[in-house]
Amino acid sequence: MNLANHHAMWNSRKGAAFGFNVIATRAGEQLAPFLPQLVPRLYRYQFDPNLGIRQAMTSIWNALVTDKSMVDKYLKEILQDLVKNLTSNMWRVRESSCLALNDLLRGRPLDDIIDKLPEIWETLFRVQDDIKESVRKAAELALKTLSKVCVKMCDPAKGAAGQRTIAALLPCLLDKGMMSPVTEVRALSINTLVKISKSAGAMLKPHAPKLIPALLESLSVLEPQVLNYLSLRATEQEKAAMDSARLSAAKSSPMMETINMCLQYLDVSVLGELVPRLCELIRSGVGLGTKGGCASVIVSLTTQCPQDLTPYSGKLMSALLSGLTDRNSVIQKSCAFAMGHLVRTSRDSSTEKLLQKLSGWYMEKEEPIYKTSCALTIHAIGRYSPDVLKNHAKEVLPLAFLGMHEIADEEKSEKEECNLWTEVWQENVPGSFGGIRLYLQELITITQKALQSQSWKMKAQGAIAMASIAKQTSSLVPPYLGMILTALLQGLAGRTWAGKEELLKAIACVVTACSAELEKSVPNQPSTNEILQAVLKECSKENLKYKIVAISCAADVLKATKEDRFQEFSDIVIPLIKKNSFESSGVQTTKNEDENEKEKELQLEYLLGAFESLGKAWPRNAETQRCYRQELCKLMCERLKLSTWKVQLGVLQSMNAFFQGLMLLEEEYADPEALAEILLETCKSITYSLENKTYSSVRTEALSVIELLLKKLEESKQWECLTSECRVLLIESLATMEPDSRPELQEKAALLKKTLENLE
Repeated sequence: MNLANHHAMWNSRKGAAFGFNVIATRAGEQLAPFLPQLVPRLYRYQFDPNLGIRQAMTSIWNALVTDKSMVDKYLKEILQDLVKNLTSNMWRVRESSCLALNDLLRGRPLDDIIDKLPEIWETLFRVQDDIKESVRKAAELALKTLSKVCVKMCDPAKGAAGQRTIAALLPCLLDKGMMSPVTEVRALSINTLVKISKSAGAMLKPHAPKLIPALLESLSVLEPQVLNYLSLRATEQEKAAMDSARLSAAKSSPMMETINMCLQYLDVSVLGELVPRLCELIRSGVGLGTKGGCASVIVSLTTQCPQDLTPYSGKLMSALLSGLTDRNSVIQKSCAFAMGHLVRTSRDSSTEKLLQKLSGWYMEKEEPIYKTSCALTIHAIGRYSPDVLKNHAKEVLPLAFLGMHEIADEEKSEKEECNLWTEVWQENVPGSFGGIRLYLQELITITQKALQSQSWKMKAQGAIAMASIAKQTSSLVPPYLGMILTALLQGLAGRTWAGKEELLKAIACVVTACSAELEKSVPNQPSTNEILQAVLKECSKENLKYKIVAISCAADVLKATKEDRFQEFSDIVIPLIKKNSFESSGVQTTKNEDENEKEKELQLEYLLGAFESLGKAWPRNAETQRCYRQELCKLMCERLKLSTWKVQLGVLQSMNAFFQGLMLLEEEYADPEALAEILLETCKSITYSLENKTYSSVRTEALSVIELLLKKLEESKQWECLTSECRVLLIESLATMEPDSRPELQEKAALLKKTLENLE
């Protein structure tokens, strides 16, 4: 031994191995009690990174282990030693343990060490993140082998052992492997889970309640965090496109593949445990992938096990409702899509509650997100569960009709929502007219409710919907006409608000469509007088934009009902025309150019509307006409001389309506003196329009006024009222149109000129 102490070879492991080899061959029986300690170490030393030591230890092993079943005999001891040394503070020991483990696991039945598998996985996961590269590579090799062995062990043919393996492995892979910060560990864990799910098949069923939620959570956890960063800083359009791509990627990921494997084996025994976890995940899940994945799982469940899902549909619905109001439009659409499928498996009572909730959101909530979620959900129900929608048509279709008439803001997605509502309505009614007739009672109820809303926008929307009902039914019968008009008039009371003009338009529309019905006296139906009183009151409001609509509405009502309220009407309109023309001749310069431009446009719009309204409101009443004909004619003629082409056109159209209804041009109401005066005034001013070389529309309208006058004079035999001065003025002006660029105008002018010349 002294010699040995002084000899370097004996101080090395190689020397020790050489010495031990000699001892082992000579004293085999005496070593037998120490084999449980020796075998694990020798087994590990065979994989030492140092080639010399490896060879020496292999020769000892061959001398000592003559029976090939020795490894199987001492499997637990070897495994215990290797697992313990995987985390040794010496890198050579760690590396040799990994390589030894890789060799040990191959091609051996591991049924006896199933309980040890989680510990091996966890320890190898830690070594996978080792500081030394060669150790990391050795750990990676061991893990790949372990993965293959475990996948084989999870085969249904293994029976109870397979079940035990799955039960032991899943918690470790889900909690430690997939949540690891090391990319390689996560990738291997997912890969192993996918393979196990393919191999295990129906044996996964008891573990689905834990496996599916964990995989769904991983859809967000495993996503690169940079995507969230980019999503936060993108524009709305970019964000929507990016999030759609992210969700598509999540749905085609290996995790989703595993989930879909599990879903095909689910039944009522597992759903009781899975559904609460799924609901919790929808409500509290943070990532886009997780929430979108949950919605996708629900859709799959509705096709895989619809009957089994029925008792749980209500819970899933209430969970999806929270997703419907998510700020992310992609999640919102996914939840609406899932809801569209889910109603097919739910009870009627649950569906009714859902529809009531959505209707309440739409009518009462002002945030656009609620309105969008209603449109998306009902559209999805109509597309994926049309039978359910038909069964609840009385609740859904009136809401869709109201939604169709939303006042769309071009910047927002409201245009898209209107299209969704329109699609729901059109696909579920027998033509728009038939649909309104079929659901008239419900439509009136919902539009009345909209008119009573606190939201101005909803009030205006209700008014548009009511006008649409009146237009398309052409004639509403009692009591519906009374109900609609009462609701509109109630909405009209009070101050002006944004969108209130829609109520006026609706009143004009209803009265025009149902003027015959309004002549009858029906209980609870506003009379023509009450309607006019309310509308004329609105004409006195200060807001010029609103006033324009109010005056137009009053004119439409007067025209439809043939009522004579010209005195009140002209007292509002004529002073404003005079004031307007006075102000526009000297525009103030204190305001900036944009404001001046807007004001000019508004005044122009008012002038056009005012003249058109005067033409419409011109009554068939001899006494009223006698009082106002001179003033009205003078007013129109003045404007013809002073105005832009647009106003001239409006005045000429108004003049046409004025002469059309002027009773002086009828034989029984003849007054030659008054008529001659009006005609002279008209002829002096209309020459300006006839000689307008720039705008053919002005010349066209002027010719039609002259044509009407000549026709009326012919019918009433009052040619003498058209003085020679008038004829000369007209002939001269018509002569200027001989070289007109439009042949039809040339022809008409020549014909009228000839008629006038023949009078002389």
